[in-house]
Amino acid sequence: MSRIPRWSITIALTVAMLMGLPGLSRAEVDVIGDDDRDAFIGSGSLLLPSQMYSQGRDEASDCPGCSWRAVVQCEMNSAGSCRGPARLCGPEGSWLRIYLTRPDGVEIDLGAACFGDSGPLRRDTAEAQIREIVRETIPPLGIATDPPAGVLPHLPVAFRTGQASGSATSLHSVIGQPLTLTVTPQWTWDFGDGVRETTRSSGGRWPDLSVGHKYNRSGDHLVRVASRWEATYVIDGLGPLTVAEAVTQEADRAVLVGEARAILVR
Repeated sequence: MSRIPRWSITIALTVAMLMGLPGLSRAEVDVIGDDDRDAFIGSGSLLLPSQMYSQGRDEASDCPGCSWRAVVQCEMNSAGSCRGPARLCGPEGSWLRIYLTRPDGVEIDLGAACFGDSGPLRRDTAEAQIREIVRETIPPLGIATDPPAGVLPHLPVAFRTGQASGSATSLHSVIGQPLTLTVTPQWTWDFGDGVRETTRSSGGRWPDLSVGHKYNRSGDHLVRVASRWEATYVIDGLGPLTVAEAVTQEADRAVLVGEARAILVR
């Protein structure tokens, strides 16, 4: 991490915003290590550890327009510098006091706790990892039908994705913090004949028609389905919070609808 005086960072950001440089806003400033002040500064929501006050944790977790700074309260490698709970932080950590500035300009002291080398955990950083966990744990999306072939007009077809319906909860760890993750899916179907449907059911085998459809004409129909997995989480006792960006999947399958013919049987 380079040594960047805080006054130079402030001037650079101020000039950039006054010049109206594209893509830069105060809410998008990355976390910066400030070695001269032994601090971190940044913007956006934070996921603070359970050692801090619950009210401050709640406010920091949902404050996208906020800025913040983290100041080292004592030197872990200096004998007698740290007292009380700060002594438990150890030489690998930093005892930081967090100050949050709201969009209205009011700065709040949220208290102090032990943090690692990267400083406070940004919510967007955590949620990027959570989305990867969701992608790795959800089953693949597909389309199956009953009947699997020989579909006829005006007779119902049962569709299914091979995925489970309803919410599912699992335990994980994100940057060393315990995480309880809950994912809830929904599916949007396009049956290829102009009919669309969104459902919380993943469908099933005949006679389950929770995702069922009748075709009025014969021919090839390209069926498409898109899944959307919305995630909520509790991290180190904080939450539940909603992941800002859902995880999506897509699949398609051609369904041939034939013509029904009457056969005279003696």
